[in-house]
Amino acid sequence: MSLRVLLPLIALLASPAASAVRPLCAPGRFVLPGSPLLGSGRPGTDAVILETPQVSIRSGCAPVEAHVWAAKRGTRIRADWRGCGQYNARVRLNATVDAATCGTMTGALRLGRSRYRRRFSATRAQISTSCTRGDDTYAVIEQRVLAFRGCTVTSCHGVFGQASLDLLPGSSYESLVGVPASNPAAAAAGKLRVLPGHAAESFLSQKLHGTLADGEGARMPLVGLALTQSEIDLVDAWIDAGAPRTGVVAAAPCLLEPDYVPTTPTPPPPGGYQLVLDGPTLAPGEELEGCLWMAVPNPTDLAVGKWEFFLNPGTHHFAIFPWDREGTPPVGVWKAGDTGCTSGAMFGNSLSGSPQAPYYIDLYAPGIARLLRAGTYVGLNAHYANNFDVPIQMKVWTNVYPYPGTPEHIAKTLTDFNDMFTISVPPFTQKVQPGRFTNGGTTPIYLLGLSGHMHKRGLRFTARWSDGSKAYENFDWSHPVSRPFEPPVVLVPGDWVDFECLHDNGVTRPVKRDGSGNPTTLTFGVTTDDEMCVLTGTYY
Repeated sequence: MSLRVLLPLIALLASPAASAVRPLCAPGRFVLPGSPLLGSGRPGTDAVILETPQVSIRSGCAPVEAHVWAAKRGTRIRADWRGCGQYNARVRLNATVDAATCGTMTGALRLGRSRYRRRFSATRAQISTSCTRGDDTYAVIEQRVLAFRGCTVTSCHGVFGQASLDLLPGSSYESLVGVPASNPAAAAAGKLRVLPGHAAESFLSQKLHGTLADGEGARMPLVGLALTQSEIDLVDAWIDAGAPRTGVVAAAPCLLEPDYVPTTPTPPPPGGYQLVLDGPTLAPGEELEGCLWMAVPNPTDLAVGKWEFFLNPGTHHFAIFPWDREGTPPVGVWKAGDTGCTSGAMFGNSLSGSPQAPYYIDLYAPGIARLLRAGTYVGLNAHYANNFDVPIQMKVWTNVYPYPGTPEHIAKTLTDFNDMFTISVPPFTQKVQPGRFTNGGTTPIYLLGLSGHMHKRGLRFTARWSDGSKAYENFDWSHPVSRPFEPPVVLVPGDWVDFECLHDNGVTRPVKRDGSGNPTTLTFGVTTDDEMCVLTGTYY
């Protein structure tokens, strides 16, 4: 080969474009269609779970340290198991997550001494595993177990909680660790709610396992979905490690996103009724928001004291909006793409709703209720994202409970989103998006509770009062909690609540990509692949 030809070739091979190596793809859960990689799994449910530097296979291979490195073709993964589940021979994984989108894992699994390699292609679920090794273990328990499973709803162990047990984030530790059980039989036996270092002797663990003596009550949670075994194991591991308030318990298991199990609601309440959103079915990876308008069933004005929500898994949010236009809406017609029911409602002006949880209760303090006018209409607004490996149905049941008597105050909705339209986070950076809600009226408002809304690249939502003290904080975008206030917090005219969202575009969360697969700026949008920063709450 002549020097005239060789020199340009050498220059090309040495150029940055030819040798560029993309950053490591973010951890995640890569779903396989069809039969499992290992024979012990159920068809259609397998996944390879990358939690760098560990990797596991859902159908039987426990987490092991893997060799994970960045290459030109993408993120390379090699792992070796001495045995997986019922398969006692050696199992080896060699896989690559594509560099263009970080959305597809291709690879092969070699079982034992066989020369045969089982080749596969798996697609990233939109949400990764709920196992972030840097998160405080107890913070995960507060949000992913206690709050997500409905233990903190107002009528259970929230602000008006039973048995003087407050399980709300920020308060639960003092209510649990080293505190005597309030149940008379358990107290007589000298039991503590949490005895550090001894899960089997802790009343909390016994309540979750159902290993209770006569007179010690029922297994918990009493309503909503039962805890998974992994969630119970997480609580036990934390207690056995001394029940630390902060820090990571090394023996604590990862919590994977739960399997899809359709929800079973309770019957309509006496004197009230049940609203049902019977929505469409979504294929794996599909995301949809829409609205269904219906006539209010009550023949006279109804003061609502409690809303109880049962939701099929996969919800991003659910809200009920009042019709505030002239004329009548298209009753009974599901309208896809009707974000926030804005076809007939003021954006954000909801009557009630539920965050990303399969069971939720919105209950007001004595003397406070919502008002449903007779002869009007409500819009049932649901946003679902199917991050499972099976089809799911958008379906929500709402039990509406009448207020007993005449309320003193009618609750209203606080929604502040005015600052989120300027969200702009360049690729491979993190950025804080600020906002401020101000009482611009002439009379005080009484805050009953606050929460925050982000999408999948939101790392932290924080709200502070006018004096700088913290009002609310949440670190889990997919399982946000609400903080109720009893007594209500008073905002006089001119007082404000500052809030901010920390968004991550490619540092620890997957980078936002454009239609060509190139990293792009993260901006405001209504899908979970875009971002929001919304302060929500209730007041009168």
